[in-house]
Amino acid sequence: MFLTAQNFNTYYDVDSDIARYFVDRRVPAHNLYWKNRTIYLPSAPGYIFIPIYFDLLLRSGADKTELLNNHSAEVSEFILNSAARLESKQIRWKEHIEEIQNHLLSHIQRKSFYDSVSQYLFQEKPIKQANMDLGTAYPSLNRADSYLFLLSALQSPSLKEAVAVDAWYALMTYFLILDDLSDIKEDLQNQEENVLIDAGINQQGIHEINSMLSKSIEVLAKVNPILSERLEKQKNLIDLDTLIQSIRSST
Repeated sequence: MFLTAQNFNTYYDVDSDIARYFVDRRVPAHNLYWKNRTIYLPSAPGYIFIPIYFDLLLRSGADKTELLNNHSAEVSEFILNSAARLESKQIRWKEHIEEIQNHLLSHIQRKSFYDSVSQYLFQEKPIKQANMDLGTAYPSLNRADSYLFLLSALQSPSLKEAVAVDAWYALMTYFLILDDLSDIKEDLQNQEENVLIDAGINQQGIHEINSMLSKSIEVLAKVNPILSERLEKQKNLIDLDTLIQSIRSST
């Protein structure tokens, strides 16, 4: 499905300029994340999160001109290409992080934030630590956190880093849970990371997943109420009890 700028503006209240910029953007050449893709934003969480998060950065105080310059998009695309190389097992986690760090060496604008993200991501399986404001309690929900390096390349003095980070975890917790719910049977067979496995394939796990989804919606409501309402409607369509029963009957 092809998403228009109007779709992003109407459904998610994404800024019109940001929506148009990414909808019209060409697929980056030789980028594994867009392998075999002909449009920049196919209708999948792994792509539509890009303009949504750039809009959340705008709402967190980032300058729109900086967000819409080619450099910010290219940093985003480099991180995602490296993530695709990790996913396809061309590189390992540490190489993935070092690859991004090397790319950013001459582009770091927020050194303190860069250092914090680097320290956090050099864990073999990043997880929230008591002395850090980064990460969640589930490694499976932190697997996309290398994208936070993008913030270290933003110069905008008015950017509120804490708001941007909270918005990141709210958005990606929601999207990654949806992704993991759809992949749970395959992930069980292949012993891949999955938040439902981490939380537990039982009633306690269902409660935990529902709580995380509700928390994401609550956090996003403070930044983008329309986005929050849209995600809440989607959440109400999820039947975790039926999914759990299906998993148990097939194992």
